[in-house]
Amino acid sequence: MHLKRLILFPFFFLTSFTSYCIPLNPQTEKNNDLMLLLGTYALIGANCVNGSDLWARDLTTQTSVCVPVDLVSSGTNVEVYKERSLSVNYDLAKFARDFDTITYPALIATFGTPSDIDGDGKVKILVMDIRDGATANSAYVAGYFDPMNYFPDNLFSRVRSNYAEVLYLDGKELIIALTRDPNAFASTAAHEFQHLLRYPRMRAANQTDEIWINEGTSEVASDIAGYGPQISRLDCYSGVNDSRCSDGINGVSLLDWDSSGSDILKQYSYAYVFMRYLYDISGITETERQNFFRNTVIGAGGTRANSTGNLINLFKTSANFDSTALGSQNSDVLFRLFALLSAQSFGIANLTSVEQVTADGASPTTINLSAAFVKYPLPTNLARIVTNPVNPTTPKGTIKQGSTNFYYTSTPTISAAISRKNYGRIVTAPSKGVFFWADSPAGINVSVKYVQTNEDGTMMIPKKPRSLKSVIEGNPNSGPIPICGIEFTDDSVQTSESNPIE
Repeated sequence: MHLKRLILFPFFFLTSFTSYCIPLNPQTEKNNDLMLLLGTYALIGANCVNGSDLWARDLTTQTSVCVPVDLVSSGTNVEVYKERSLSVNYDLAKFARDFDTITYPALIATFGTPSDIDGDGKVKILVMDIRDGATANSAYVAGYFDPMNYFPDNLFSRVRSNYAEVLYLDGKELIIALTRDPNAFASTAAHEFQHLLRYPRMRAANQTDEIWINEGTSEVASDIAGYGPQISRLDCYSGVNDSRCSDGINGVSLLDWDSSGSDILKQYSYAYVFMRYLYDISGITETERQNFFRNTVIGAGGTRANSTGNLINLFKTSANFDSTALGSQNSDVLFRLFALLSAQSFGIANLTSVEQVTADGASPTTINLSAAFVKYPLPTNLARIVTNPVNPTTPKGTIKQGSTNFYYTSTPTISAAISRKNYGRIVTAPSKGVFFWADSPAGINVSVKYVQTNEDGTMMIPKKPRSLKSVIEGNPNSGPIPICGIEFTDDSVQTSESNPIE
């Protein structure tokens, strides 16, 4: 019998019978009322506690609902369930086979094997009408991963646990989206699977991972599973073919995220492109590239990519890293990667005179990145950016940490009076250029703690676990575009700086 059932069933049994054995008094009556309430609550979710049905979140109330399910397919590595009352115009059996034989082996070869807390050796995927409050033509939740499923079920919690590896995919709006993007369903599953694979590693290391790294990796996971490159992401990055992404990543921070901000579509596109670039240049062979990505999730030498600095540390150990071209200090490596990607995203090929500020308040020095440009060109998977480079529409007068500003003319100069470390500038004739700030708001070597512990070192369940979900917004002209990884419990603290540069 499942662990959560072993714990809860005796509790229900005892309360059902002992409630009638206590002498009557007002306090006892209150206790009886409480027991009755708990019993009623237990019965509502009885099939999730003692049966085969599954708990899922109502995202509008942040409470759990017990979803009646039917088993669609049970393969070697995955079980696919469908909400019983849901009619799905999609071949879920074929999806299950493809996930079992294509997505699953491709992603575990890259990120390592999943945990198995329920001991059945399989990942569960529940296809359901996700309770997200979506209406016609509104944004909707395409899928999500809920880490609460890694903790034993708690009867008194608003959010319940299946105590199993579970992914949730939408069986309504996401199915409709297939008319525009035939890969929408499968690619969402691959994206969420990376979150499922990553979470136990974060928890074991007592860390959380910077969201841009986690999300960018999930975006590339969809490609690794065979569902890329993602055209909508590349076009949003450049600011073409989608009115919601006008101006592209011009002035948008890669490293400092605000899930409720207006730049969220662009930030996911930026994270996708940056992590795709890093993945492709990390190795010559697919095995070398997979080794790098595996190290970012599982860790190598005690280091995981939970922070920008640790991501760079791991990149420096990748098979194709060249310190002669990229430097050896984390800040220099990050600077040069920003310079290479920004320049190539704007059609700039001359990198003989790249300006870099090496300390706050210093004048820029000039470095030659021509050799780095030759060694690390944009890969074939990002070739669409060469055809459709970033199209800035609004000249920026300020610069954010982790962002690049693009100018067709009048690229601002770097003044020592207001300069900050890792300000960078590249200009081509006559005055087209980029101005960037390759610095993280959290620092280049920060290691953020996540899982709380008691004084005796025992682990506590986090009060606000990160629960990553994929939202898709529709547009009548360009179709749906995913906004992946938004958290149920957003961190509202934003620490980025925005400095005047002209």
